[in-house]
Amino acid sequence: MHIRFWGVRGSVPTPGPKTVKYGGNTTCIELRLSDNRLFIIGAGSGIRELGNYLLANDLKNGPLKTDIFLSHTHWDHIHGYPFFTPTYFKDNEFTIHGPVNYAGKLKDIFSAQMDYTYYPVKLEDTGASVEFNELKEGTYLIGGIKVTTCYLNHPVLCIGYRIEAEGKTLVTVYDHEQYQNIFSRDGNLDSEEAIEAQSAVDMMNAKIVNHCKGADLLIHDAQYHNQQEYDAHRGWGHSTVRDAISTGLKAGVKKLALFHHDPARPDDALDKLHAQITEQLRGAGKDIDVFPAREGLTISL
Repeated sequence: MHIRFWGVRGSVPTPGPKTVKYGGNTTCIELRLSDNRLFIIGAGSGIRELGNYLLANDLKNGPLKTDIFLSHTHWDHIHGYPFFTPTYFKDNEFTIHGPVNYAGKLKDIFSAQMDYTYYPVKLEDTGASVEFNELKEGTYLIGGIKVTTCYLNHPVLCIGYRIEAEGKTLVTVYDHEQYQNIFSRDGNLDSEEAIEAQSAVDMMNAKIVNHCKGADLLIHDAQYHNQQEYDAHRGWGHSTVRDAISTGLKAGVKKLALFHHDPARPDDALDKLHAQITEQLRGAGKDIDVFPAREGLTISL
């Protein structure tokens, strides 16, 4: 199993001199199996460059037949799709998998962002065969591989993926915020509501850990680097670096890629973070490889 990052940024693309190393494209991940089967996770702006790569390298071997997995339908996770060039070739086939949505069908949401008001080509006129598959929490066999979905904590229905193939496991947890007890004051359980809520919070956080259990690679939301940043954005549906590492350690994962970097986060801040984490984990004797995801990085499991 080979994983390559094409977009690692959250919220909005951030091109410029301060994001050259880690990249400014929003979320897109390529997954390849040993037989060259391709799966795509995320359709942020990074999918444009992936599409160009596929045209130059894969399409010459025949039409593409590929599954695309979406965590959710916020713009930074789908706005690259209209610029995904392979979708304009009529012999290509794509199945787009994503969570059910209270606002409407997955296909309708994609169609809406390609309405003439926003884009010159409608979804149905792109050429390729495109099907949509709405997912709930559960386990599926997709493209011959085992895919397990888990609901995450985000302002719209969002799912993480656990993909198992060739004896390896890739897990995604983004966009996600740790479950919190809103009835607890400074961590004190001084009411029946707080006690009851804490039980539910513990159960839901444990569910996320179980989703990640034993993964060879966990790609986890880590938009906020400290508690102060998080406190200013409570309820926005994103995690701190500390939360991501805590989940990785509890789940016993081998590698942890910190993902969905804040659009204001420059390369030097991510370099500094990486150095601090490496030193802290080494000092604590923790056997886990933690690093910020960056565009172009390829990991073989």
